[in-house]
Amino acid sequence: MSCFGYCNDCGEIHELPSALAIPHCHDLMAQLSAHKRIDFDVPLALADPRLSTHILYSNMRGRMFGILVCEDVSGNEVILRAFSSRHNGVWNVKGWVPPLVDEHAFVAEVERGNLDIHPLTDLIATLPKESKEWYSKLAERRLVSHGILAKLNALYTFHNFKEESRSLEEAFQLKKGIPVGTGDCCAPKLLNYAAKNHLKPLSIAEFFWGKETASGHRTEGSFYASCEEKCQPILGFMLCGVNKLLHS
Repeated sequence: MSCFGYCNDCGEIHELPSALAIPHCHDLMAQLSAHKRIDFDVPLALADPRLSTHILYSNMRGRMFGILVCEDVSGNEVILRAFSSRHNGVWNVKGWVPPLVDEHAFVAEVERGNLDIHPLTDLIATLPKESKEWYSKLAERRLVSHGILAKLNALYTFHNFKEESRSLEEAFQLKKGIPVGTGDCCAPKLLNYAAKNHLKPLSIAEFFWGKETASGHRTEGSFYASCEEKCQPILGFMLCGVNKLLHS
């Protein structure tokens, strides 16, 4: 099982198997390898240069990609695919599931936050290091940063397979800080899209593509479970109701 999470509501672990999705992941790897871009559904003449896979082999390194195999209400197979976070700054790409958050609202919130953060950063740079005022302004910037993050987190809404929806703060199952980027990985994107569009999820798998991570813990073409820090604390809620669907 590569996709699972503990559900506080049910007091149990919800999960999805990977077997059916793995061949589709290999097909996707072949497409990425052959076309060297993620908008391979469009003719080369119309390709967006920002969507080249070249960025995955730079110092930015690779990213996770995922496949979710589903059935629609008529029993037809539906294959969904996702990439983690943004690709070279691009949020939405035709043929890939969208992010959970509205990109324009997110960018606008970041820009408003920068109006508060940047002057503080500039001021801190002029102060004597480790002075009383330096420490005071560092603390002030930390509070402002936390406030901005809270506003960004509030833009995310998560859906599950019991037709329930929750904010990020409500869906996150752990009593600790929510990591930056929670909700931007492949599994949450795929499951949220399926839940909102009344698709029955059957199988999910995620793989890494591009230059290996600096630690060497993730290498191209290898499969990995949904991350422990960001995904598993929300997947319990997001997968709630899936077992009933699988056995219906």
